[in-house]
Amino acid sequence: MMIQPRSLQQRTLLFILVPIFLLLVCMSVAGYIFVRTILLNQWGETAIAKLQRTAHQIDMRLRTPKDLLLLLHNRNGSEINRDVFSYIINEIKNLDGVVSVNVEWPKNTPENDYQRPNNVQMMGDMHFYHLEQLTVSSPQYNSQDKNRTISLESKVNNKFDKTSGRVEVVVSFDNLINDIIKASWWKTNKAYLIDDSGNVLANTSVEPNVKTDSSQQPFGSTNELERDTLKAMGKAHFGTVFGPGSPPNEISGFYRLAEAPWTMVVIAPGNKILHPVIRFKLLYILSLTIGIVFILLIIRGTTSRLTKRIKELSAAADTLANGSFGPPLAVTTHDEVGELTNSFNKMTQQLKQRLLLKEAMNVAREVQQNLLPHDIVSLKNIIAGGLILYCDETGGDYFDILRFPGNDEKVGVVVGDVVGHGIGAALLMTTVRALLRGRVVQPGNLGEVMSDVNSLLCQDTMKSGNFVTLFYLEVDRGQNTLSWVRAGHDPAIVYCPASRIFSELKGQGVALGVDETCTYEYNELPIRQEVQLILLGSDGAWEVENQAGEQYGRERMKKKLADNCTLHPDEILQAIIRDITAFRGENPQNDDITLALVKMS
Repeated sequence: MMIQPRSLQQRTLLFILVPIFLLLVCMSVAGYIFVRTILLNQWGETAIAKLQRTAHQIDMRLRTPKDLLLLLHNRNGSEINRDVFSYIINEIKNLDGVVSVNVEWPKNTPENDYQRPNNVQMMGDMHFYHLEQLTVSSPQYNSQDKNRTISLESKVNNKFDKTSGRVEVVVSFDNLINDIIKASWWKTNKAYLIDDSGNVLANTSVEPNVKTDSSQQPFGSTNELERDTLKAMGKAHFGTVFGPGSPPNEISGFYRLAEAPWTMVVIAPGNKILHPVIRFKLLYILSLTIGIVFILLIIRGTTSRLTKRIKELSAAADTLANGSFGPPLAVTTHDEVGELTNSFNKMTQQLKQRLLLKEAMNVAREVQQNLLPHDIVSLKNIIAGGLILYCDETGGDYFDILRFPGNDEKVGVVVGDVVGHGIGAALLMTTVRALLRGRVVQPGNLGEVMSDVNSLLCQDTMKSGNFVTLFYLEVDRGQNTLSWVRAGHDPAIVYCPASRIFSELKGQGVALGVDETCTYEYNELPIRQEVQLILLGSDGAWEVENQAGEQYGRERMKKKLADNCTLHPDEILQAIIRDITAFRGENPQNDDITLALVKMS
């Protein structure tokens, strides 16, 4: 289910504050893990370095007698001087920590025969011999000396690789590990010296020069970390092993000696190693919490101010939507909200002006509508009516039905189309109406009437370039004549229902307001003794387009007129308008539509 915040504050909390908080927390956790890993690795490197230094000291003590014994190797058959032999043995015995040296040399007594005079030479197979690799034994407790010792033993083989003697160097084990015991890491941590089988040779719980308990459990028999450390020792000479937990409860480091099959192991508690990390963690969490709260408060304060200003804009917009214009909003910042507030103030001022203009347009529309005929004119055998559909509030189309005082058998019908739309066209249409109404009651034929109207209108249109097309028709039953003037307008459509024949009332003449010197001729026909329908209209009626771009056309207009010829003129006009509207569909009306109909019987 998706969360849909309903207010700007909820959106700010959900989409800004919460993600920033989570991002900061994730970065903090990642930083802590990174620092913890670095400290653990540094501890491992430091622990291995300490073990390596201590192991090097033990290796050097073991290496010294081994290097001296290597001098006894003789593979080229040369003789060895007894003084040299005695010197080497004595040097070994004088080494620090050496308890004794036991020699079983080929064809000689076990220990003392190597002290023969210098001129006594070794005989037989002593000319070819060699020592095998030196082995190191496990510590053994010497009850007499109350000391633990180890033996460095090497067998003496002849040229046939048969054992013919041995050399054993007994070394004090406690003296050998004295450097380990004195090391700070041995005293402050849990440490072990173990052999390859996991037997504990020394650890921090056993005092030096004390007989070890034979029942002591091997290393790795009870503790999971010790078992993991023992496995790691079988794969590498040194390394670190982390115990379970995060951070680990314990961490071990190990290093294998080079001169003895022993490994030194140190185990330290995780909280001790990670004490700087834990301290850092507490400080980090505290400072991070303060920082996050501070950042969130700043963001919250900023967004609250932003939300408050947006609410003010929303309230002002709501007031404006209800038709009230309040004072301009104060612009207190130069950011986007400040620009929005400034734009809102401009929009409010312009909207106020547009409303005033709309009111003026409504007044103009009302005035223009009042100038149009509202009723059907019905005289002796003559019925005339018309309608206009404006595409704007006001328009330039015009129709009028003129009656002549004292003559009930004569009626005039005029349809005009002013170039353009809106207020300007409406004003020009009003001017034409006034000029025509004022001139038509004066003496003169229709041609003279139209020429005079054109001359007067040109005085107003010469500078603007505006013009008016117009068709003026007079039906006189007294004289039984049809008279008309066509000033650049579309011809009128004439239909005789009896014969079903269409014709048009044409004629010469240019639009009004174009040429001041233009003269107009009128046309005249006798009225037939049968029903006739005369339809006048503006081009906006038959140039209406549907969504396919197809025009309505005069032919559709004629067909609709013929289909409804028996109806009242007002009903005929309404039927045509409905058909035009259905044809147009969703397309907007781009021009004024004006129709006027005269029915004679």
